[in-house]
Amino acid sequence: MLKVFGFTRRNPRLSHDDYRAGHVGYHNSYGRRLNNIRGYVLNVRANQNIEQTLGPGAAQLNHNPPPGFDDLWDAWGQLMFDDLDDYLAAKTPSLDHAGPNGLEEDPTVAMVGGDGAHLYGGSPFQFHVSERVAIPVKRPERKIFKLSQFGKRPEGLTAEEFQAYWSGRYAALMAQLPGIRGHIINFRTELDVMTDFFEPEADAFTPEGAAVRQRFYDTWDGIAELWFDSAEQFVSGRCGTALGEALDTMERDLFASVFYREVDETIAVLPKRDPAPAFYHR
Repeated sequence: MLKVFGFTRRNPRLSHDDYRAGHVGYHNSYGRRLNNIRGYVLNVRANQNIEQTLGPGAAQLNHNPPPGFDDLWDAWGQLMFDDLDDYLAAKTPSLDHAGPNGLEEDPTVAMVGGDGAHLYGGSPFQFHVSERVAIPVKRPERKIFKLSQFGKRPEGLTAEEFQAYWSGRYAALMAQLPGIRGHIINFRTELDVMTDFFEPEADAFTPEGAAVRQRFYDTWDGIAELWFDSAEQFVSGRCGTALGEALDTMERDLFASVFYREVDETIAVLPKRDPAPAFYHR
Protein backbone atom coordinates (compact mmCIF):
# COMPACT_ATOMS: atom_id res chain seq x y z
CA MET A 1 0.00 0.00 0.00
CA LEU A 2 1.31 3.44 -0.99
CA LYS A 3 0.23 6.32 1.26
CA VAL A 4 0.83 9.94 0.29
CA PHE A 5 0.19 13.07 2.34
CA GLY A 6 -0.42 16.45 0.74
CA PHE A 7 -0.38 19.54 2.97
CA THR A 8 -2.07 22.53 1.38
CA ARG A 9 -2.28 26.26 1.94
CA ARG A 10 -5.46 28.06 0.96
CA ASN A 11 -5.48 30.70 -1.72
CA PRO A 12 -5.31 34.04 0.15
CA ARG A 13 -8.44 35.18 -1.70
CA LEU A 14 -10.42 32.54 0.22
CA SER A 15 -11.41 32.59 3.86
CA HIS A 16 -10.75 29.43 5.84
CA ASP A 17 -14.44 28.45 5.57
CA ASP A 18 -14.53 29.24 1.84
CA TYR A 19 -11.47 27.06 1.36
CA ARG A 20 -13.07 24.23 3.33
CA ALA A 21 -16.20 24.41 1.16
CA GLY A 22 -14.14 24.39 -2.05
CA HIS A 23 -11.92 21.50 -1.03
CA VAL A 24 -14.49 19.29 0.67
CA GLY A 25 -17.02 20.01 -2.06
CA TYR A 26 -15.92 20.52 -5.64
CA HIS A 27 -12.28 19.36 -5.37
CA ASN A 28 -13.06 16.20 -3.42
CA SER A 29 -15.72 15.27 -5.96
CA TYR A 30 -12.93 14.85 -8.52
CA GLY A 31 -10.20 13.61 -6.18
CA ARG A 32 -12.30 10.62 -5.15
CA ARG A 33 -12.53 9.64 -8.84
CA LEU A 34 -8.78 9.37 -9.41
CA ASN A 35 -8.06 6.09 -11.15
CA ASN A 36 -7.29 3.12 -8.87
CA ILE A 37 -7.55 5.21 -5.71
CA ARG A 38 -7.80 3.04 -2.58
CA GLY A 39 -8.31 5.71 0.04
CA TYR A 40 -8.84 9.46 0.20
CA VAL A 41 -9.16 11.35 3.48
CA LEU A 42 -9.15 15.14 3.86
CA ASN A 43 -8.24 16.82 7.15
CA VAL A 44 -9.02 20.54 7.41
CA ARG A 45 -7.61 22.45 10.36
CA ALA A 46 -10.39 23.21 12.85
CA ASN A 47 -11.69 26.77 13.10
CA GLN A 48 -10.61 27.16 16.71
CA ASN A 49 -6.99 27.05 17.82
CA ILE A 50 -5.55 24.23 19.90
CA GLU A 51 -5.60 26.26 23.12
CA GLN A 52 -9.37 26.62 22.76
CA THR A 53 -9.73 22.94 21.90
CA LEU A 54 -7.67 21.51 24.76
CA GLY A 55 -8.30 24.25 27.32
CA PRO A 56 -5.89 24.35 30.28
CA GLY A 57 -4.42 21.03 29.13
CA ALA A 58 -2.88 22.68 26.05
CA ALA A 59 0.06 24.08 28.03
CA GLN A 60 0.92 20.62 29.37
CA LEU A 61 0.46 18.75 26.10
CA ASN A 62 2.19 21.06 23.61
CA HIS A 63 5.97 21.23 24.01
CA ASN A 64 8.06 23.67 21.95
CA PRO A 65 5.63 24.18 19.05
CA PRO A 66 7.41 25.96 16.17
CA PRO A 67 6.49 29.62 15.67
CA GLY A 68 4.45 30.40 12.57
CA PHE A 69 3.58 26.75 11.98
CA ASP A 70 -0.06 27.43 11.12
CA ASP A 71 0.95 29.95 8.47
CA LEU A 72 2.27 27.05 6.40
CA TRP A 73 -0.88 24.93 6.02
CA ASP A 74 -4.67 24.85 6.19
CA ALA A 75 -5.37 21.19 5.45
CA TRP A 76 -3.79 17.88 4.59
CA GLY A 77 -5.11 15.11 2.46
CA GLN A 78 -4.02 11.51 2.29
CA LEU A 79 -4.16 9.47 -0.88
CA MET A 80 -3.77 5.70 -0.90
CA PHE A 81 -2.94 3.48 -3.87
CA ASP A 82 -1.72 -0.07 -4.28
CA ASP A 83 1.65 1.07 -5.60
CA LEU A 84 3.62 3.98 -7.08
CA ASP A 85 2.63 3.14 -10.67
CA ASP A 86 -1.08 3.43 -9.83
CA TYR A 87 -0.47 6.72 -8.04
CA LEU A 88 1.45 8.27 -10.94
CA ALA A 89 -1.20 7.09 -13.43
CA ALA A 90 -4.11 8.31 -11.31
CA LYS A 91 -4.49 11.69 -13.02
CA THR A 92 -5.83 10.34 -16.31
CA PRO A 93 -9.35 10.33 -17.79
CA SER A 94 -11.64 8.16 -15.69
CA LEU A 95 -14.04 5.67 -17.25
CA ASP A 96 -16.90 6.43 -14.85
CA HIS A 97 -19.14 8.93 -16.66
CA ALA A 98 -22.49 7.68 -17.95
CA GLY A 99 -23.30 9.05 -21.41
CA PRO A 100 -25.61 8.32 -24.36
CA ASN A 101 -23.30 5.53 -25.54
CA GLY A 102 -22.83 3.94 -22.13
CA LEU A 103 -19.90 4.44 -19.79
CA GLU A 104 -17.56 7.12 -21.12
CA GLU A 105 -14.21 8.63 -20.15
CA ASP A 106 -14.29 11.94 -18.28
CA PRO A 107 -11.14 13.98 -19.09
CA THR A 108 -11.77 16.50 -16.28
CA VAL A 109 -10.72 13.86 -13.72
CA ALA A 110 -7.17 14.13 -15.09
CA MET A 111 -7.17 17.78 -13.98
CA VAL A 112 -8.76 16.93 -10.59
CA GLY A 113 -11.38 19.54 -11.41
CA GLY A 114 -8.85 22.10 -12.62
CA ASP A 115 -9.36 24.35 -9.59
CA GLY A 116 -5.91 24.03 -8.00
CA ALA A 117 -4.73 27.53 -8.93
CA HIS A 118 -7.85 29.05 -7.35
CA LEU A 119 -8.04 26.74 -4.32
CA TYR A 120 -4.40 26.63 -3.19
CA GLY A 121 -1.81 29.23 -2.31
CA GLY A 122 1.01 27.38 -4.03
CA SER A 123 1.68 23.71 -4.70
CA PRO A 124 0.81 21.17 -2.01
CA PHE A 125 3.67 19.76 0.07
CA GLN A 126 3.26 16.18 -1.14
CA PHE A 127 5.29 13.31 0.34
CA HIS A 128 5.22 9.56 0.85
CA VAL A 129 4.80 8.16 4.35
CA SER A 130 5.52 4.86 6.01
CA GLU A 131 2.59 4.19 8.31
CA ARG A 132 2.42 2.21 11.55
CA VAL A 133 -1.14 1.27 12.50
CA ALA A 134 -0.97 1.14 16.29
CA ILE A 135 -4.78 0.96 16.68
CA PRO A 136 -7.02 0.53 13.60
CA VAL A 137 -9.51 3.39 13.59
CA LYS A 138 -13.16 2.59 14.28
CA ARG A 139 -15.45 5.41 13.16
CA PRO A 140 -19.08 5.51 14.27
CA GLU A 141 -21.67 7.05 11.97
CA ARG A 142 -21.20 10.53 13.44
CA LYS A 143 -18.47 13.13 13.69
CA ILE A 144 -15.72 12.24 16.15
CA PHE A 145 -12.76 14.19 17.46
CA LYS A 146 -9.48 13.90 15.55
CA LEU A 147 -6.06 15.19 16.52
CA SER A 148 -2.89 15.43 14.48
CA GLN A 149 0.20 15.01 16.66
CA PHE A 150 3.44 16.39 15.22
CA GLY A 151 6.72 15.18 16.71
CA LYS A 152 10.36 16.11 16.11
CA ARG A 153 13.16 13.86 17.25
CA PRO A 154 15.94 15.09 19.56
CA GLU A 155 19.54 15.14 18.38
CA GLY A 156 20.44 12.22 20.63
CA LEU A 157 18.21 9.74 18.81
CA THR A 158 18.73 8.30 15.34
CA ALA A 159 15.74 8.29 12.99
CA GLU A 160 15.47 4.50 13.38
CA GLU A 161 15.44 4.70 17.19
CA PHE A 162 12.94 7.55 17.16
CA GLN A 163 10.51 5.67 14.94
CA ALA A 164 10.89 2.46 16.93
CA TYR A 165 10.24 4.17 20.28
CA TRP A 166 7.30 6.20 18.99
CA SER A 167 5.55 3.25 17.33
CA GLY A 168 6.58 0.86 20.12
CA ARG A 169 6.71 1.77 23.79
CA TYR A 170 5.11 5.19 23.40
CA ALA A 171 2.24 3.85 21.24
CA ALA A 172 1.66 1.07 23.76
CA LEU A 173 1.13 3.67 26.49
CA MET A 174 -1.12 5.77 24.26
CA ALA A 175 -3.24 2.68 23.63
CA GLN A 176 -4.22 2.76 27.32
CA LEU A 177 -5.95 6.14 27.04
CA PRO A 178 -9.65 5.67 27.80
CA GLY A 179 -11.87 5.84 24.73
CA ILE A 180 -9.15 5.96 22.08
CA ARG A 181 -10.70 4.96 18.74
CA GLY A 182 -7.62 4.86 16.54
CA HIS A 183 -3.91 5.64 16.43
CA ILE A 184 -1.85 5.71 13.24
CA ILE A 185 1.73 7.01 13.09
CA ASN A 186 3.26 8.26 9.83
CA PHE A 187 6.92 8.90 9.00
CA ARG A 188 7.97 10.79 5.87
CA THR A 189 10.23 8.86 3.51
CA GLU A 190 12.57 10.08 0.75
CA LEU A 191 10.47 8.56 -2.05
CA ASP A 192 9.80 11.30 -4.64
CA VAL A 193 6.04 11.53 -5.23
CA MET A 194 6.01 15.06 -6.66
CA THR A 195 8.17 15.09 -9.81
CA ASP A 196 5.87 13.06 -12.08
CA PHE A 197 2.63 14.02 -10.31
CA PHE A 198 2.75 17.82 -10.68
CA GLU A 199 3.43 19.81 -13.82
CA PRO A 200 7.13 20.67 -14.35
CA GLU A 201 6.33 24.39 -14.17
CA ALA A 202 4.62 24.12 -10.76
CA ASP A 203 5.96 26.50 -8.14
CA ALA A 204 6.87 23.47 -6.00
CA PHE A 205 9.95 23.02 -8.20
CA THR A 206 11.20 26.60 -7.91
CA PRO A 207 13.90 27.45 -5.34
CA GLU A 208 11.35 29.54 -3.43
CA GLY A 209 8.79 26.72 -3.39
CA ALA A 210 11.37 24.18 -2.26
CA ALA A 211 12.51 26.50 0.55
CA VAL A 212 8.98 26.93 1.93
CA ARG A 213 8.38 23.18 1.77
CA GLN A 214 11.66 22.46 3.57
CA ARG A 215 10.79 25.00 6.26
CA PHE A 216 7.62 23.00 6.89
CA TYR A 217 9.46 19.66 6.91
CA ASP A 218 12.03 20.97 9.39
CA THR A 219 9.35 21.41 12.07
CA TRP A 220 8.54 17.70 12.53
CA ASP A 221 9.76 14.15 11.84
CA GLY A 222 6.49 12.24 12.26
CA ILE A 223 2.74 12.79 12.29
CA ALA A 224 0.31 10.70 14.32
CA GLU A 225 -3.44 10.55 13.80
CA LEU A 226 -5.55 10.11 16.95
CA TRP A 227 -9.31 9.63 17.24
CA PHE A 228 -11.52 10.08 20.31
CA ASP A 229 -15.18 10.84 20.96
CA SER A 230 -14.36 14.33 22.23
CA ALA A 231 -11.56 16.68 23.20
CA GLU A 232 -12.61 16.36 26.84
CA GLN A 233 -12.09 12.59 26.69
CA PHE A 234 -8.53 13.03 25.44
CA VAL A 235 -7.65 15.76 27.95
CA SER A 236 -9.12 13.88 30.92
CA GLY A 237 -7.04 10.83 30.06
CA ARG A 238 -3.81 12.81 29.65
CA CYS A 239 -4.00 15.41 32.42
CA GLY A 240 -3.92 14.67 36.13
CA THR A 241 -3.56 10.90 35.72
CA ALA A 242 -0.76 8.43 36.34
CA LEU A 243 -0.90 7.42 32.67
CA GLY A 244 -0.61 11.06 31.63
CA GLU A 245 2.43 11.53 33.85
CA ALA A 246 4.06 8.44 32.33
CA LEU A 247 3.42 9.79 28.83
CA ASP A 248 4.78 13.22 29.82
CA THR A 249 7.97 11.60 31.11
CA MET A 250 8.45 9.58 27.95
CA GLU A 251 7.76 12.61 25.75
CA ARG A 252 10.55 14.58 27.42
CA ASP A 253 13.01 11.92 26.25
CA LEU A 254 11.42 11.02 22.92
CA PHE A 255 10.62 14.43 21.42
CA ALA A 256 12.50 17.67 20.97
CA SER A 257 9.10 19.10 20.07
CA VAL A 258 5.61 17.61 20.20
CA PHE A 259 2.40 19.50 19.55
CA TYR A 260 -1.19 18.93 18.47
CA ARG A 261 -3.72 20.33 16.03
CA GLU A 262 -7.41 19.51 15.78
CA VAL A 263 -8.65 18.64 12.29
CA ASP A 264 -12.06 18.02 10.78
CA GLU A 265 -11.92 14.75 8.86
CA THR A 266 -13.83 14.04 5.64
CA ILE A 267 -13.75 10.49 4.27
CA ALA A 268 -14.02 10.75 0.49
CA VAL A 269 -12.89 7.16 -0.13
CA LEU A 270 -12.75 4.83 2.86
CA PRO A 271 -9.16 3.50 3.11
CA LYS A 272 -8.90 -0.10 1.86
CA ARG A 273 -5.63 -1.74 2.90
CA ASP A 274 -6.64 -5.22 1.77
CA PRO A 275 -5.75 -6.41 -1.77
CA ALA A 276 -7.78 -4.72 -4.51
CA PRO A 277 -10.73 -6.77 -5.81
CA ALA A 278 -11.04 -7.52 -9.49
CA PHE A 279 -14.05 -5.20 -9.89
CA TYR A 280 -14.91 -1.53 -9.55
CA HIS A 281 -14.49 -0.71 -5.89
CA ARG A 282 -14.39 3.07 -5.38
